[in-house]
Amino acid sequence: MDALGTLYIKMKDSVFGLALMYTKSFSDAEDIVHDTFIAVWKNAAKYRQDSPKAWIMKIARNISLTYIKKQNRIAELDENICSDDFRERISNSIMLENMLSHLNEKEREIVMLYAHGFSHEEISKITGKPCGTVRWKYSNAIKKLSNLSGGEYNND
Repeated sequence: MDALGTLYIKMKDSVFGLALMYTKSFSDAEDIVHDTFIAVWKNAAKYRQDSPKAWIMKIARNISLTYIKKQNRIAELDENICSDDFRERISNSIMLENMLSHLNEKEREIVMLYAHGFSHEEISKITGKPCGTVRWKYSNAIKKLSNLSGGEYNND
C-alpha cells in the first residue's frame, strides 16, 4: 500500500493531465485517475515492463479511451469552480488547448506526454509507436507550435 501511495503522489498529476486531454472534463478525469490506480493495484503482479511510469500512463490512456467510447460524447468543463488561481489555470489551459488543436491527435498526445516528463522511449511504450516515429512526430509538432506562436524553431 505504501508503494501505491508513493506512485500515486508521483503520477497523479500526469495521469490527470492525460485523462483531461481526452475527456475535457475535470470530474471525468478525476474518475479516470481513480480507476487507473485501482487497475495498477489489481494488476501489480502482472507488471513486467521496465518503466513503471510508462506502464501506468498506458493504463490511464486505455481507460481514458474506453471511457470516451462509453460516454460517446464530448464533456464540457465544469462551471462550478470559483478560485482566481484556478480560473487563471483554466485560461492558460484554454490557450494551450487552442494551440494544441492545430496538432493531430497523435502529435497532441506525444507533446502532452513529453511535457509531463516522459522520454521518447517511454512515450513509445505508452502509445505503441516506434521510438523513431515518436521523435519525428514530436519534432513536427514542435515546429507547428513554434510557427503558430511566431517563434523560431530550435532543434537543440
